[in-house]
Amino acid sequence: MEFCKWLGRKESNTCRLPTEAEWEYACRAGTTTRYSHGDDSEGSAKVGNVADAAFEAQFPELKGVIKASDGYAYTSPAGSFLPNPFGLYDMHGHVWEWCADWYDPAYYAASPEADPAGPAAGEKHVFRGGSCRSNAWISRAACRNKDVNSRIKDRGFRAVIEPD
Repeated sequence: MEFCKWLGRKESNTCRLPTEAEWEYACRAGTTTRYSHGDDSEGSAKVGNVADAAFEAQFPELKGVIKASDGYAYTSPAGSFLPNPFGLYDMHGHVWEWCADWYDPAYYAASPEADPAGPAAGEKHVFRGGSCRSNAWISRAACRNKDVNSRIKDRGFRAVIEPD
């Protein structure tokens, strides 16, 4: 949040974390499939850094990796893979991305249908997208996760800049 405040001042615009609904909309990029590239998890190696053959070579005891290899066992340079149909990079895998929303497992059962902003309070924030250590199923557009605001090597964020 401090980075967003700093960038907002620097750019003279509002800068913030996306809501969970905004993040999923950006990730899906107009698609209705599990991933922005379709439903085949093996295609994830072309659009994002997920647990794959390169990861399994480093950690053979882990299961659930895809057979394809993206060439990176850990995080990769940003933009190393194909963008989604909206032109956004690294929406599947790479690092989990923090969202502005607090986590509530029942929130969407009664939330507004258009532009839900998430619960007003909570103990843990939502993060989305999976990471280089996540199997492709977890890196799909609909997967949600939550945690306290911890600093872990596979967590990051994507800033939203609103023109003033």
